[in-house]
Amino acid sequence: MAREKRTIARDSVFRSSKSSSDKPTQGIENQQVETFQTAVWLGDDEVEWLDRQCQKIKRSGWRSITRSAFIRSLIRAAMEQSVELSGVSGETELAQRLLYKES
Repeated sequence: MAREKRTIARDSVFRSSKSSSDKPTQGIENQQVETFQTAVWLGDDEVEWLDRQCQKIKRSGWRSITRSAFIRSLIRAAMEQSVELSGVSGETELAQRLLYKES
């Protein structure tokens, strides 16, 4: 008969005394939207900028920030601006319109 495999039990010293409901909430509350993977082609400078922003966020508190979460937040912020994008002829003009919203 095979012997039961013994594993190391975690010592109570390492257990959190707080319940999971006491932990701060990360991300957007009640986000029930299904997400899908998509390819985004970025240049080195864009990836480096993304990574620097994520590192700043990690140093200031949100340790599990991902590039995807950061990009989704940028998209949500742009969606809230309601910028007129008809007639845009390229990336430069698109960036200018998103940056300089008319009041």
